[in-house]
Amino acid sequence: MDIDKVYNLFFSPTDTTKFVLQFLSEQISPNYKNINLTSRNTNLDDVSLDENDLVFLGVPSYAGRVPITFKERFSKIKGNNALAIIVVTFGNRAQEDTLIELFDMAKEQGFRILAGSAVVTEHSIIHDFGKGRPDRKDKAELISFMQKVKNKLQEDILLVDEIPGNRPYKEVKLAPMAPDFVKENCVACGKCASECPTGAIDSKTYKCNSEKCISCLRCVKVCPINCRFVDNRVLENLRVHLTPLCSERKDNQFYL
Repeated sequence: MDIDKVYNLFFSPTDTTKFVLQFLSEQISPNYKNINLTSRNTNLDDVSLDENDLVFLGVPSYAGRVPITFKERFSKIKGNNALAIIVVTFGNRAQEDTLIELFDMAKEQGFRILAGSAVVTEHSIIHDFGKGRPDRKDKAELISFMQKVKNKLQEDILLVDEIPGNRPYKEVKLAPMAPDFVKENCVACGKCASECPTGAIDSKTYKCNSEKCISCLRCVKVCPINCRFVDNRVLENLRVHLTPLCSERKDNQFYL
C-alpha cells in the first residue's frame, strides 16, 4: 500500500512520547507532520485524515490508563479509515490497560489499527526508573518493529483485531501531585501557564489549581530556569511505592 501522508498525533507533556513517535515515523518517512494534543491551542478543525494516511497515535500511560485530557481532545478527531499505529509509553512499571483503551478509542474514531506497541521510557517523575530509555537496545527493537510494519504495508493489509488488556479497564487512581514554584526565582516568562495542557496555572500568579492539575509535569519541563518542582516529600513517598514495581528492567511490547 502506498502511504500519502504520515502523521504523529500525540499527548506528550514531557516530550518523551513525542520523541518515540518521531523515532518510529522516521523509519517510514522523514516528511511527517506532528499534531500535538498536549497543547490547548491546537486547532483540531485543521486535522483532516483519509484512508491513505498513516497515523502514529501516542500517549503516556497514566496509572495504567489513557490520560483523560487526550481522551477529550481525541474524541473530536475523525479517523476516516486512516491506518494507525498505536503507541503507549510507560516508565518501566506497566502499561496495564492503556494500550487496549487506546485501541478501542482509535477504532471508535474510525481508524484501522495496523500495529501497536508499548515502549519503555524514563519515568517522567522518578527519573531513576527506566533511566536513559529508550536506550540502544530499545531503539534496535523499535527499528526491527518498524521494518515488520513496512513489510506489512507491502502485502495485503492485515489489521490488528485485538490487544491484550482488560474490559472494563482498571479504575483510575492518580495521586495528586501539583507542582509548586520558587517565587523569588521566577522570571514571569509565562511558559508554565501558556503550556499547561489543562490551564491549571494562573497566568498572573503562576500558582497551580490542584483540581485542574493532572500531574503531567509539563510546567516543570518547560520552565527555563527550573524553578517549578514537586515537593520532595511527595517524590520520596512515590519512590518508596514504586521501587519494588519499577526497579527490574521491563520489556517493550509489540503487536502486529
